[in-house]
Amino acid sequence: MIDKDRLRSEVISFLRFPLIVAVLFIHTNLGNVIINGINCTDGYNIPVYDNLRFFISGIIGDIAVPLFYFISGFLFFYKTELFTSKVYFQKLRKKRGKTLLIPYLFWNLVVVILFLLTQTFLSNLTSGRNLLITDYTWINWLKAFWNGNVPGDNYPINYPLWFIRDLMITVLFSPIIYYLVKSFKHYILVLLAIFWLFDIRLPIDGFSTTAFFFFASGTYFSIFRKNFVTIFSSSISYLMGGYLITILLNWYFSEFAWSVYIHRVCILIGLPVVISLVACCISKQYWQMPASLTNSSFFIFVYHGMPLAFVMKGLCKYIQPQADLSFSLIYLLSPIITIAIGLIIYNLLVRYLPRFTAFITGARS
Repeated sequence: MIDKDRLRSEVISFLRFPLIVAVLFIHTNLGNVIINGINCTDGYNIPVYDNLRFFISGIIGDIAVPLFYFISGFLFFYKTELFTSKVYFQKLRKKRGKTLLIPYLFWNLVVVILFLLTQTFLSNLTSGRNLLITDYTWINWLKAFWNGNVPGDNYPINYPLWFIRDLMITVLFSPIIYYLVKSFKHYILVLLAIFWLFDIRLPIDGFSTTAFFFFASGTYFSIFRKNFVTIFSSSISYLMGGYLITILLNWYFSEFAWSVYIHRVCILIGLPVVISLVACCISKQYWQMPASLTNSSFFIFVYHGMPLAFVMKGLCKYIQPQADLSFSLIYLLSPIITIAIGLIIYNLLVRYLPRFTAFITGARS
């Protein structure tokens, strides 16, 4: 029988890679692939692809980001007896500056350089939505590292890194989160859950109700020393039943605008379900995640944005999909190929440039 604290640690470690895979599937949208000015999916009736993507990316995959924030909140305060200003600044300077800020700046700069090279030498592979790097003003440079230069978007130029941006903002406000959770306990979580459920937020990029709510939820379990794996697992039967019901409701009413509320309830129930199922399989030794995949997860996350876009466009050009099967195949293959390429690059970097790899992955190697 595995010790409860050890099981919790193994669950957190195990989840890192599968959650990154889920993020890649979220970002795999053939409807965003433009070839010769034409949307790849325009004019096709592809219900199998649409439903497959809705289930994998829209239902199962959407648990990934909230769960990452939940784990981040738990680990940020883990074994912190007293959260003083000294502890706070130590965490910012020594830990989160190294693990979040440096990789954030580096990988956004990498994509700026890649965009510059692509716009200069491979302009036929670009969508034309992004401002030319050579036309950047100083404001455009700042926006590239915060909310981008594409009208209507609010992501940095390396778009998956909006997660890290929002996490850094949440960490900056961690003393307030700590005080509120410590003082008002689960009542503040209920209030934040309402804000998240109804998308009540500040109109400022980086201030995410998703980040604050789930980070605070992880904080609650950490500072009150509650084992969330044990608590969630004790109610798995009820949670699983509720999750299946909300999945069906989410699917059936997906065409209605108000289904977004069902979707968020589905996420809220799905998070403890995922944790409980993983804990069950680990405790019974059904699943074991290779360390090589766990260690590479952050690299796969920060690297995947542009490669995934190129893989999707390359597969669409090569296969020229016109039926449900081919669209579904491209949808499934694109993240797998992108991850495989990332694993090769990561292992080469670890082997030949270990210090550099540690630097660009926040000392996670």
